[in-house]
Amino acid sequence: MKLSDEDRDRLALHTAFAVHQIARWIATRDDVPKDIRDRLRGHISALEGVMVTSGHDWIRDEMEATEAALNA
Repeated sequence: MKLSDEDRDRLALHTAFAVHQIARWIATRDDVPKDIRDRLRGHISALEGVMVTSGHDWIRDEMEATEAALNA
């Protein structure tokens, strides 16, 4: 099965939001190892870059807050 470009873009966007929500939850936990938090922060940073350059800059502040929380 091949997705249309629009469906693929929507899937990618929803996946990015889901990963961000999971990262936001992980950022509140004290039992997540530092290496996992560091790697996840890198992924969130990359997602943020793609989202902003594709016109979804409204999410920037929230993703940056998640990155900072993962760094704490």
